[in-house]
Amino acid sequence: MKKILSIFCLALLLGACSDFLEEYSQDLSKVESYTDLDELLLGDAYLPVGRITIEKSNFLREDSYFQTIHYMSDELLNFQLTDQGGYYGIQEEMFGYHTWQQEVGLNAEGNSRSAEDADWNIAYHSINTCNMILDAIDEQHAENEEQELEKSRIKGETHFLRALYYFTLVNLYGQPYSETNRTSPGVPLKTTSYVEDKEYTMNTVDEVYTQVLKDLDLADTCLINTTIKNHPYRADITAVYLLKSRVYLYMQNWGKALEYAQKVMTKKKNLLDLNTLTTETGDVLTKSSPETIFSMGGHLLASSLIMQYGENSWGDWQALPSYTISDDLVAAFDEGENDLRTQYYIFKTTLGDNFYASYTDGWLLRKVRGWEYGYKEVSDNFLFRTAEAYLNAAEAAAYLGDEGTARSILKELRDYRMIDSRSITESGESLVTLIRSERQRELCLEGHRWFDLRRYSVCEKYPYSKTITHYYTSFTWDGPEYTKAYTLQINDPAYTLALPKEVRDFQNSLGANNRPVRTSTDVPAASKSEAYNKGYAAGYAAGLADAANGMEYDGAFYDDYDDSEYETSSDLQDYGDGFEKGYEDGLNDYEY
Repeated sequence: MKKILSIFCLALLLGACSDFLEEYSQDLSKVESYTDLDELLLGDAYLPVGRITIEKSNFLREDSYFQTIHYMSDELLNFQLTDQGGYYGIQEEMFGYHTWQQEVGLNAEGNSRSAEDADWNIAYHSINTCNMILDAIDEQHAENEEQELEKSRIKGETHFLRALYYFTLVNLYGQPYSETNRTSPGVPLKTTSYVEDKEYTMNTVDEVYTQVLKDLDLADTCLINTTIKNHPYRADITAVYLLKSRVYLYMQNWGKALEYAQKVMTKKKNLLDLNTLTTETGDVLTKSSPETIFSMGGHLLASSLIMQYGENSWGDWQALPSYTISDDLVAAFDEGENDLRTQYYIFKTTLGDNFYASYTDGWLLRKVRGWEYGYKEVSDNFLFRTAEAYLNAAEAAAYLGDEGTARSILKELRDYRMIDSRSITESGESLVTLIRSERQRELCLEGHRWFDLRRYSVCEKYPYSKTITHYYTSFTWDGPEYTKAYTLQINDPAYTLALPKEVRDFQNSLGANNRPVRTSTDVPAASKSEAYNKGYAAGYAAGLADAANGMEYDGAFYDDYDDSEYETSSDLQDYGDGFEKGYEDGLNDYEY
């Protein structure tokens, strides 16, 4: 791979954002065979495998790309009791995205700025690699039919990746696809490898989607008769079909969306049966899962959310996340324990510890167990699963009025997710709402929700938009300093990102930042005072004692803390709140 990089004389764009569309020299003369291009494809067009490493007790994130999409939707809630769960300052890093700021690179105080163009750069870096490969692949010699198929595979994978990157970019930086938005700005298109001396301008949303479909049609033609090289880390025809289904769904071409979703299910229909799992089972999302079609990049999200979970070195329980599952997402699992995903996708647990944060209940991600150190097998963003094909097909069929097909497909998916999946009798808008809710549950924290919320807002049938509130808490060494609330309104313009500041500054021809300024409101910071902790400890002991003596909880325990050291102190309320919570936990934790 190093040899290939030197051959192409890469002018690495990560050090110069101004060259995001002008990356390579023109020297292709030293490419010796299609295998050289295959190495370049794997090493420079596919995303690197991101991971978290530990170096001298420091937690480092390597190759962290496209993480921001998880923090903009309604799936995560920042943990407000302590920042000890965010080893890498993840709440500070994601502040601008999580609270939908006009300038996403600015910190909460507005006195420092981080780069906004990392994802933009890696996407165009990979696109330019794809352009180089496509310009050179047809010139490579093949001695037999087997080698011709290898060339075809390389070409097909390259078209697939270019389509995937442009599709991702236009859904971050362009308006959601609709008849009204087709002519609105999308992102710049470049499909040639040579340097062009010109100022780039924005292509329209429609032009970008047209290019995406063109690439996918070519990928379809190239990969139809080839064999996948390394499942699931290289794309195959099934991945092409699933991405086509997704693109057509976003374009509201229901017939094509259904057609390609059904092609996926013809090729690969397997689903993981949650009824066969146990709570000791490891990650649900793995490369060996019967649902896995394609995966690119790593899974940094799970470990960014929580790495401290379990008993600490003193034997005390410790669970300190940076973000928990939001109330919106928890509420979506409205069938409770009947829905097995409340055990294997998300789960309820005790958060806090004996030092940084008082104990409380909360929900965490379990699809991939971030607190278990080591390599994660699949991506947190570019993971393709058969479950999506079921949901794409059901949604498209419902919009087409083929409700029997929609109900049948959705029921089959739910059979693998529920203890009792019940008969589906909904119709019309109620059926569409059920399918959308099922999608929210099934694909949670896999990079779909933000895009789904955008496309629902412009859907011709049953348009939907919602208000989302996120929080940001500033911490000092003593704990929470302040918490502010930020609200994304229905059909808010901030559902679309502004182009990165570095890109706008370099090329004014690409447009200005029209994202609105985001204001905040003050909310009481979640506190963890000494008085609360002492109250909790006293209440917990009292709860255990009352449970052991057979006393039933009747709420009449306030006299137990009236005589405390805080009786005449301003901290009495904190002590009382801690005592009440500790008392209830003591009752619940007593083993009869």
